[in-house]
Amino acid sequence: MSRRVAHVIVESPVPRLDRLLDYLIPDELSDEVVVGGRVRVPLGKGGSRRIDAYVVDISDTPTPGVSLSEIESANGSVPVLTPALWVLARTVADRNGGGVADVLRVAIPKRGVRIEKGRSIAAHVMPTPRPSIRSVMSLDAGVSETTQGPTLRSLSQIADLVRVAEAGVIVVVPDWRDLALLSRALEDVPHVTVDSSGTPSERYGRYLDILSGEARVVIGTRAAVYAPVVDLELLVVVDESDPLLEEPHTPYVHARDAAVVRNSIEGGRLVFASITPSVESARFVELGFVEPTTTIPVRPTVMLANDVTDDGFASRARIPTSGWRVLRAALERGPVLVQVSRPGFTPQVVCADCRTPHRCGTCRSLLSGNRDGTVLCRVCGLAPIGVKCSHCSGRETAWSGVGSVRTAEELGRAFPGVPVVVADGEHRALEVPRRPSLVIATRGAEPIVAGGYEAVLIVDGDKELQRPGLRTSENCLRWWGHAAGLAADDASVVLANVDGAFASLFATNQWESIVETELRERRALGFPPSSRAIAVRGTIADLQAVRELDEVTGHRVMGPAKDGDSFRIVILVDYRSAPTVISAIRVHTVSKNATGIRVHCDDLTIFDDVDND
Repeated sequence: MSRRVAHVIVESPVPRLDRLLDYLIPDELSDEVVVGGRVRVPLGKGGSRRIDAYVVDISDTPTPGVSLSEIESANGSVPVLTPALWVLARTVADRNGGGVADVLRVAIPKRGVRIEKGRSIAAHVMPTPRPSIRSVMSLDAGVSETTQGPTLRSLSQIADLVRVAEAGVIVVVPDWRDLALLSRALEDVPHVTVDSSGTPSERYGRYLDILSGEARVVIGTRAAVYAPVVDLELLVVVDESDPLLEEPHTPYVHARDAAVVRNSIEGGRLVFASITPSVESARFVELGFVEPTTTIPVRPTVMLANDVTDDGFASRARIPTSGWRVLRAALERGPVLVQVSRPGFTPQVVCADCRTPHRCGTCRSLLSGNRDGTVLCRVCGLAPIGVKCSHCSGRETAWSGVGSVRTAEELGRAFPGVPVVVADGEHRALEVPRRPSLVIATRGAEPIVAGGYEAVLIVDGDKELQRPGLRTSENCLRWWGHAAGLAADDASVVLANVDGAFASLFATNQWESIVETELRERRALGFPPSSRAIAVRGTIADLQAVRELDEVTGHRVMGPAKDGDSFRIVILVDYRSAPTVISAIRVHTVSKNATGIRVHCDDLTIFDDVDND
């Protein structure tokens, strides 16, 4: 009698183990080992190690002449890895030159034994693909009301899409703030949340609810794109240009790309929805890959505050006189939002002589200044007693820039008696009360207020727009557009000290023209998204070996350049050639056991000349 064979993928980041391994199923485990289930298997010479794995498939015929080890134990009989999830994880891992185990680590929560008790979940089969529909949706700015509190009008529009769907739905948002506001918009729709909140057991319980089909609607952050929703009809990615939607660990899969792959596997309706357009969505529309938006979105009225004056100090003021007038008048009616670019008191400490930024001696992050005059690293917490300039060896320091805390102090003195609220990474706030107040927030941390802000003032925009970087224009459009979207319908949005073509297009709500121009400029340079950028990091010897691969030869290679403790090259390839190049680098890494090589596809930070620590 032949014994059954399980084809498993082990939970290991080692590249040479990124393949299916075969193990015999012992007779005593024949009822417990199921496709999609977790098992524990021996690994290494003589089976000296034990490692967890997922069963991808089971066959009845062992390979002739091959001696196989046996599965040691079954870790429950719940088929947590569905066939569709396996194909999705394998595809996005290969697309990004990484291992499938790293994708599954994000997609499937850690097992909770107690949560499995009493639950019987049938194994999934590969779904029959639905007809595929892909579109871009431009969302309205503004604030709407729910019984649980205010939410974004844009998220209420997403909720309307969810309500008309008859089968499974997934909505992916960038962060906890969007998730909380979306949950308000879906107050009448039962839904499950997929994010990092709750205990490991609670996260696993929510996963099993989805797997069993008990949860039809799933909302969450980037990992939600992998949720095993039964009969997926609608997949929405909100603000798909937000960097928070990219997984920060290898293989660095962006939720937008995973959504496109999943749509190609399961079909259904895929929607990229945002208040502000993105370069990627503009490219999709241009290629005919997605349908363009069919509605004219509601956008705020924007005023440019570029005061012309003979007073030298006034002409360089952070808040121009016209901005002050709008701010004062709005404070008589309700709250005002002031968006700043940096958190803290003084965002940067520089050399007083040559203006070179000082860095932390431990983690190399940029140092910041406190209100008491001390210097601090906000990444690792180091407070150096003295600093020495790496460029000119000077020991005198100076402040550069104004952070959220310092801005709050300055405006508090200018408007005595008016409450001042700070919202940034250290001061998180989802909502503020509707009363006259000043809300000083960094980009992306702006609280919502019932009815919307009476005015929104964007400062430091001139410095942000002048920063060198590939995504400067797109980032500014997203930051400022989302801040403007929090204003009341009849409120004023003031953009201070920004002029030129970008300012004119932003103020006249021609936001699509901004990203279309950006796309043309990137295409002329051969930069993403008109091409794929494959960043390879390692030693000089490793990078030279990669450059000499036949599949890489003939493509544009930039570098090597210093990258932290190692070096980096960037290979720019067209989309048709990218799979071949990425696969060749992966094969080289495995065959040469070049464990020092790291691959990061579509890493746009490599085109930014400014350190964003």
